[in-house]
Amino acid sequence: MAATGVFRFGLLLLLWAAIAGWDVAALPVGAAAATLAAWTSLRLLPPAEARPRPADLAMLLLRFPGQALRAGAEVARLALDPRRRPSPATIAWTPRLPPGGARDAFLAYASLLPGTLPAGNVAGGGIAIHALDATTDIAAAMSAEEARFARAFGLDG
Repeated sequence: MAATGVFRFGLLLLLWAAIAGWDVAALPVGAAAATLAAWTSLRLLPPAEARPRPADLAMLLLRFPGQALRAGAEVARLALDPRRRPSPATIAWTPRLPPGGARDAFLAYASLLPGTLPAGNVAGGGIAIHALDATTDIAAAMSAEEARFARAFGLDG
């Protein structure tokens, strides 16, 4: 927790300096404000147990633009090709990540990918996923993406 507190303090002090300027006379006030803000942030948002894996995180981030572009092109083909009809559906998908910040972060990430949209909770701990093309295995795709996300952030155990 100490390393996280020091890191947050440093970021908050940099934020203070960026806003107030690099005046040495204002530094004690900035340090006090950053200390109080870091302490408050540790109480409101304790450090997570996640240990990001840089290589997996880089792969996830590098994969995202191509995947979004490919999925966006597929959505456009589906919408513009008169021979193809969208077959939208909402399915119940059960995530492996427990409820909380990590799951919320994954669902926010998944909502950026065209073609599927997390649309709320369903009974039994599942998530409603709205998809434009129900002919694909939406649950398997969501599970695979969740596994990549969990691996990148060290949440896979």
